[in-house]
Amino acid sequence: MVLRSKNISRKITEKLESVEITAQGISDNLNALMLVENESCSKLLSIFIEHRKEHCRSGLQTSAMVRCLITTVHILHDCFICTKNEKKGLIWQQLHEVIKESAPTTLSKLELPVSSLMSYIPEIAKPLSLDNIETSLKNANVVIESWLRSTQETVRSGLQKSLQLITTVKGLHLIREESLKIELPNNWESICIESHLPDQFNVWYYFFQSLITDRCRSLISHKISMNVQDIQGYITDTLNSAIKSDKSEADLRWYVWHEENTDVSKVQNVHTGLSLKTSGYSQNIAGLCEKVDKRYLELLEDVSQYLYGQEYSCDINFSVIIKDYKFKRKYIDKDELENHLRIECTNNTAQITHFVNQILDKDSDEFVTKSIICARFFQAISTLCPNFNKCCKFNNMSDDWLRICDVFNRSSHILWQNWVTKSIEQMQSEVDKCDDISLTNMIRMLPRWDEIEIQEQTEEKVFKSKIKVPLKPSLILNNILLKLNNSLNCVLPHTLPKTIHLKFIERNVQVILSMYERLLATELNQIQALQFLFDVKYLAALCIHRENVQLVSYSQEICDKLRSRIDPFDLGRNNVKKSVFQSQMILGCVIPSSAQLASLGVLEKSKEQEQLPSVFGAKYSIIILLVPIITNNCAIPENGLKKDYEGSWYFDYGQKPTKTTPKKSQDQGSVVRQSAASLFGGLTTDWFS
Repeated sequence: MVLRSKNISRKITEKLESVEITAQGISDNLNALMLVENESCSKLLSIFIEHRKEHCRSGLQTSAMVRCLITTVHILHDCFICTKNEKKGLIWQQLHEVIKESAPTTLSKLELPVSSLMSYIPEIAKPLSLDNIETSLKNANVVIESWLRSTQETVRSGLQKSLQLITTVKGLHLIREESLKIELPNNWESICIESHLPDQFNVWYYFFQSLITDRCRSLISHKISMNVQDIQGYITDTLNSAIKSDKSEADLRWYVWHEENTDVSKVQNVHTGLSLKTSGYSQNIAGLCEKVDKRYLELLEDVSQYLYGQEYSCDINFSVIIKDYKFKRKYIDKDELENHLRIECTNNTAQITHFVNQILDKDSDEFVTKSIICARFFQAISTLCPNFNKCCKFNNMSDDWLRICDVFNRSSHILWQNWVTKSIEQMQSEVDKCDDISLTNMIRMLPRWDEIEIQEQTEEKVFKSKIKVPLKPSLILNNILLKLNNSLNCVLPHTLPKTIHLKFIERNVQVILSMYERLLATELNQIQALQFLFDVKYLAALCIHRENVQLVSYSQEICDKLRSRIDPFDLGRNNVKKSVFQSQMILGCVIPSSAQLASLGVLEKSKEQEQLPSVFGAKYSIIILLVPIITNNCAIPENGLKKDYEGSWYFDYGQKPTKTTPKKSQDQGSVVRQSAASLFGGLTTDWFS
């Protein structure tokens, strides 16, 4: 008898853990267990729940676990819960049918062979009432709460390991889609209410959603971390290939001034060709940014379906508001994951800048070149990495992107400082060679002087005399400024951060002024003192910003000491202004700003001059080099280009320009075939006014 009882219990257990079992089948098996083992209602419920948990643990797929739990809730309600209309659970309904007064005898349910001996077998007694049997589940809400807690732990322990096998957010999206496709019973709401389950109870959102969200957060963090590691590798590869190339990244003139067929893009908002050249971004920088942006594009493509239910595209609206409740609930973790993605991208930015600082070796010969490459890379990210931008601007949170750009800009400025420091070292070695002011060297450095007439009024007569004063800066200062200008041209000064450009000029000017201060310690004659005074005043007018009180005071102090060695007379500033005006185009890169020239009045034009054509903008003419005149037979008017005794061309702005009327060509064909050289030759005055 004991063996039969065990066999019955084993068969019942197999049925309870079956996938396709119905509420009717569960009720039949639990009733059999109650009658065989004399179990209470609470014990039956515990047995049922434990067997369903075991089935849930054995589920290999998330959707199978969801289906199992939905079935469990449905069966638990139908078998154990008494409804509002006092309808008892299916277990007690079936039990009542078995033991009620009108129920057939147990022996009648057996199929026995026909025999005369049957008349001698007594009927098996039946229970007369249900008084000794529990016919309802007491404290149903407590039991349900306990089941919810225990099931959560079961699902968490069973699902976490399988979720580790999912390596993409898109994979989590597919799991969610499959699970939410499972249909709920038609009376699901009433089932949840009568079973004392939470409001709007849903198996997926209650047991699985938080686990999926946590795994999604983990995947996003991992992917961003891998992105940063890959970016570090891209930076290293770019630096190595750029250093090995025969085209230097420290001098981009080979790239900017080389015309290519791809300079003009036919697609709007695509940074290529001239767009890159005008920004100072070489192909190395553009390629590096393209690789970086591709990594973040892959990240957006991976999370797009999970967050928005559609494939990623550039036109996707990340701030879309889904009004339908079902869709809102489906994407319930959208804001949380967007914020997580944004914060992770922001926080990992510092790793990139920290890595760059680590790989740069100050003792290396390529230290400055690598610093320039990395500085330009940090400048280019904000323009050439739109997908990186989108990862940091979810929900229109542009403040984070601005902070990231600020981090990159600060790092770029620090890297540009390395270039400035190297330039200062080179300038220092250059000015150290200029301490020799012997007669021979002075002959080499003195330019042409101007002869002016001065007069002195007495009571008897007027005494007139002619003296010579400097007209241009010394050749040594001119050479130094040309080298400074050339250094700036190599790195394209219009692409430099304004503060770096200004610091480059100011620190180099500081070194140059220190040279003149050292010369004050020597025995200077009046000619030397006059020329050096002109040099310092010229340098201050051209390169020292008026707001830089320290440099202005420093230059003024040197000028005062030089004046003390010169016979007193009115020096004036006309020659300084004229010299600055003549050299503003050649040395435009070393001028701090257009306001520097405005303070001297050299940007003022007469009404007649303003009517003449000009290809240069008023504000930007100072950074464009003078276009050379390449024709040999062009006529030079008296108020146009002139050549000094050294053979250098300059403009004479002392006289008002006169309009020249070009002769009409007799041969229209020759006009069409004229070269660019003759065209510029005919426009020498009007073109550069």
